[in-house]
Amino acid sequence: MESLQDVKLARDDATGVAVVRLDRPAKRNAFSQSMINQLISVLAHLDASDSVRAVVLAGKPDGPFCAGMDIKELSQLSTAEAHERQFLKDLTKAFAQFSKPIIAAVIGFALGGGFELALAADIIYAADDAVFGLPEVKIGTIPGAGGTQRLTKALGKHKAMELILTGDSVTASELARLGLVNRVFPRQEVESESIKLAQRIATKSAPVLKLGKKAILTAEEAHLEAGMSLESNMYYATFDLEDFREGQAAFLEKRDPRFNLS
Repeated sequence: MESLQDVKLARDDATGVAVVRLDRPAKRNAFSQSMINQLISVLAHLDASDSVRAVVLAGKPDGPFCAGMDIKELSQLSTAEAHERQFLKDLTKAFAQFSKPIIAAVIGFALGGGFELALAADIIYAADDAVFGLPEVKIGTIPGAGGTQRLTKALGKHKAMELILTGDSVTASELARLGLVNRVFPRQEVESESIKLAQRIATKSAPVLKLGKKAILTAEEAHLEAGMSLESNMYYATFDLEDFREGQAAFLEKRDPRFNLS
């Protein structure tokens, strides 16, 4: 397994539960390529372990969950480079191929790629004051790790359009009402309740858990692969736009972007 700096792993083989913690607090858990590589390595390690039957994905105990992609790294990518690297496809593939249940324990905010990580999980528990959003449009791009596809499948076209095209945030309570977040708790209870759920799941037959997850995802992901491929291509296409450069610069300079509105 790759050396871990920005991702922490704690596992309890007695209960069959592992906690994977995003741990890059200086960047609000925004993920760099190095952090992505670490997360992929951890997932591969846990999927191969017979003693782990359920996983909790969390940020710091007091939040945040994840602020998405590190904008400094993102701003360096061109469309050609994104295609060459197959940017973010390794991360989405790691989640798609992970055979065991993943519970996202969201405290604080899950924005951009952070929201997409939660969407890629199988169950979402969240703090009652947690906030979710896909604000990529505000920096001149679109979600690129499954956000346009998974959010639409979860909430329907109209709500997904509103959230993605405005970049507005939405509360965990609202997403629970809409059926995307499973349950909300006071923030001090989110992680413990997520672990309790993982422990309950982990008492079930490991082969049956894998088959159940696979069957559910088969129903959810009909035609998802084609949609994910299209999303990636359109996401990469934004990297050569002047508005993308302006959006990244404005974010890093802490000012409002001046997009081309014509």
